[in-house]
Amino acid sequence: MVSVGIDAGTKSYGVFVLEEGEHYEFSSSKVKESPEDFVEFLQSLDFDVAAGLSGYGLPVKRLYEISEKEFALMTLNFDREQSLGMRRVIELLREKRLNIHTIPAVIHLPTVPDCRKVNRIDMGTYDKVCSVAYVLHEFGVDETFILAELGYGFNAFIAVEEGRIVDGIGGTSGFPGYSSISAIDGELAYLMGRITKDVIFSGGLKSYFEARGKDFDADVFAEWVMKGIRALTAVVDAKKVYLSGRFAGAVAERVGEHFEVVDLSHAGGKVSAIGAAVIANGYAGKEGREVVERLELMRASGTVLDHLTPDVRKRIRFDHNF
Repeated sequence: MVSVGIDAGTKSYGVFVLEEGEHYEFSSSKVKESPEDFVEFLQSLDFDVAAGLSGYGLPVKRLYEISEKEFALMTLNFDREQSLGMRRVIELLREKRLNIHTIPAVIHLPTVPDCRKVNRIDMGTYDKVCSVAYVLHEFGVDETFILAELGYGFNAFIAVEEGRIVDGIGGTSGFPGYSSISAIDGELAYLMGRITKDVIFSGGLKSYFEARGKDFDADVFAEWVMKGIRALTAVVDAKKVYLSGRFAGAVAERVGEHFEVVDLSHAGGKVSAIGAAVIANGYAGKEGREVVERLELMRASGTVLDHLTPDVRKRIRFDHNF
């Protein structure tokens, strides 16, 4: 059995082969330039089952079975040029009918009460679910904790109670990340007019630091991270925080002043890619099955647009009926 996990990140793509413990990383820009090479590499792994490449998430199904509407829900990108890299990778994989499965996002999970999903779309993308899967696999399936994933683009926070995800603050709906503005002040959104993907992926703390002639200020970054963690203590009594992503080490000491901290940045690869491989293995009924069952991934359902109130729903632009 060869199980592979794939994390399509803002800065890089991570691929992990579970049985071999091998990790591979590719620049996201390179994948966009040459998706054929990336797909050829995946084929060369000769895997039995894989999971990932799911963007804003989908209930579990084979990648080659997803419809055009489901692809749109997974990427939420109307700009074909901007989504070309991911789109072409998925198109190629669908053509080859490789055994790659989608992974749900936080909003698809039955363990998150509906009242916490109101007018939410990004409560944590599929890769954040994968990072939780990694923690459960490595540290125990009955853990209660908050995961703070601090990537190049976004900061996301996931609340886990006894091994089940119960809430989340996604990277685009929470506090500023390194390169992303994240949640936008409503008045600022009004003044800016049309909000594009370029806006979402800019205006983060990186811009703030550069405007002040700084490379990075760990204290400022950690303060925003603490706000995300503290927000989720409203729904889960967590004493432990797992930190993942490229900025985990930069804030571990500061967060450790308030919580028991486990820094996952030395896990030997992208934690989300490893977690995706665990999930793939679980889909096949092997060792990762306990994690898949604990997260109730096979019971995931619906779409990222299901929890919009009617007055909000009528204002969104989406090319497919839902």
